[in-house]
Amino acid sequence: MVSPSAPYADIIRAKEYYVKAAFLYNFARLTEWPEKIFSSTNEPIRICLMGNDLFGDALRTLRNKKVNNQPIVIQRNVNENNLSHCHILFISQSEKNNIHKIINKLKHLSILTVSELPGFAQQNGHIRLFLNNDKTLSLEVNLNAINQADLKISSRILTLAKIVSSDEALKP
Repeated sequence: MVSPSAPYADIIRAKEYYVKAAFLYNFARLTEWPEKIFSSTNEPIRICLMGNDLFGDALRTLRNKKVNNQPIVIQRNVNENNLSHCHILFISQSEKNNIHKIINKLKHLSILTVSELPGFAQQNGHIRLFLNNDKTLSLEVNLNAINQADLKISSRILTLAKIVSSDEALKP
């Protein structure tokens, strides 16, 4: 937890990641994966983190949480070679130089990708989750990329999001 003597920016960041952890949980609740993805009805939903992990203790809030009798499991420090078991992949900003390679590797897998990186959704990422200047969290969602991954996302998420497309990255 953040100590009372921590700088204000660190306190804001810690709170931000608790809210982002809640969003990840809700993405798990409000996303439909193809049936073939889960070998059983109680197989865990794996939320994986790639790159620098800024969540700290925030993901502990997901301990013992379930979605339709499926426990949530957090896996930190995943890399390009061990992604196939993930259901949700949070890609840290530290991976910005590898983002095209990562997204291309995941293009036809049913893994919901989430990142804070600017332009993430326009580069075929699924959901960009980011903090606005007014300290509110916003979402950008690329429905085409989500559909290509054979995922279905609830309208409850879409009502909170700005819908973007991959071709927006090509506009001046």
